[in-house]
Amino acid sequence: MISFRRRLFGRLFFLLAVVGLALAAGGCGGPKRVMGPSDGAVVPLPGIDSGPDFPVLLRVGLTAGAPTLSLIADGPTLLLDSEGKRLIRFGAGARIHLSPDRKRIEWRGGGERGTARSPLRLRPVDPQHTVTWREDPFPGEMLVVSDGRGLTLIDLVGLETYLRGVVPWEIGRPGPEALSALAAQAVAARTYCVSHLGEREEFGFDVWSDTRDQVYRGLRGTDPLCDRAVEMTAGLVLRYQGREIEAYYCSTCGGRTSNVSEVWPRPQRPYLVSHSDGDRDKAYCAKSQHFRWRTEWTAAELQQVLKRSLPEFLDWVEASPIRTRWAGRCFVARGGGDGRNPGALRDLKVEQRTTSGRVARLRIETDAGTYFVRGDRTRWVMAPASGRFSILRSADFDLEMERGADGSPRRILASGRGFGHGVGLCQTGALEMARRGHDFREILAHYYPGAELASTHR
Repeated sequence: MISFRRRLFGRLFFLLAVVGLALAAGGCGGPKRVMGPSDGAVVPLPGIDSGPDFPVLLRVGLTAGAPTLSLIADGPTLLLDSEGKRLIRFGAGARIHLSPDRKRIEWRGGGERGTARSPLRLRPVDPQHTVTWREDPFPGEMLVVSDGRGLTLIDLVGLETYLRGVVPWEIGRPGPEALSALAAQAVAARTYCVSHLGEREEFGFDVWSDTRDQVYRGLRGTDPLCDRAVEMTAGLVLRYQGREIEAYYCSTCGGRTSNVSEVWPRPQRPYLVSHSDGDRDKAYCAKSQHFRWRTEWTAAELQQVLKRSLPEFLDWVEASPIRTRWAGRCFVARGGGDGRNPGALRDLKVEQRTTSGRVARLRIETDAGTYFVRGDRTRWVMAPASGRFSILRSADFDLEMERGADGSPRRILASGRGFGHGVGLCQTGALEMARRGHDFREILAHYYPGAELASTHR
């Protein structure tokens, strides 16, 4: 097993050299600490190696393929070319506009304009200042890359500062009684980030700033209690057999967590196993507004959804050999039916369920043929026709179908439990555990059984 230090050193060496100012905005120093359980005193975390610090500079992808970008310098900010040469110093409040010009980038702002070879960097003179994009202020430095067709915007930021912008958007901003849940979320988010480094390398960064990885909005909406949770767990991650775990988490598990291999085409992990979160009617997350829910479609509404979602599902499966093996047979044509043109809905049935009771295999019959949808992808295929959710809240649902006199579907009802994939930490469950007096170690042990706390600073 290659150490965390060795795995990242080569990839980050260049970035650490050329954007050192960004590190000043991120706190990754000193012995690892936790707040004492009673008097708030700062005490060492027992059993954790507090070795020499290893600063982690993240590349957070904010957008890719943008035709133009508009940014605001919140303080004096340097625009640097691909070799680190200063092009211009923008004053506070300057509006900066960028667009691709083949492999170069055209920029204008501060009363001047020009073009330079990609990439360009925006570096605040004072690292406490930010650069705003879409009303969100981002710390660190901004990297702008052109592929000739569009622009990729990347925030170069310290890991601990990044977490300040993740925790409140992922678990919320509850009261002080939920501090241990926020600390558990901070450890999970830090571990998720570390364990997924390299998976977005094709885009030129480490993680997306949205639900494809973790929601990150810079310093917008930061919260003192969430900041405290990040600080009290600084550098702590979860490991299993010496390796950072895949620390997935969801909003509401609905009473039972999921086996990861039944949800996605991922190997089964000993720490991501299905287990009860309490009795289904007395689960830690039972108070969630999403613990039980209902979604309805008319046949016409669902057919319109399936017209889009079923071809997208087939494309998703075929895009990866791993997905193809995991999903198995996905479509059996009826006559000369075309899977990309489903036609009218004929029938809908849950054929298999996972260990946790979620839908493992959904059978959908249409004029074109029969589709077989596996695991969490049922949420995308069975998207609500309208409303606040773009996909079904959970794959833990039962189906009812009302048919007309001719036997054709008229109305479909899904009665479900939970919100999200159900793998790993249940956020509303963690909040309830915290309110009942459990500390963050106990919360993490409950949702990631067998994983151990360790420090990235070793």
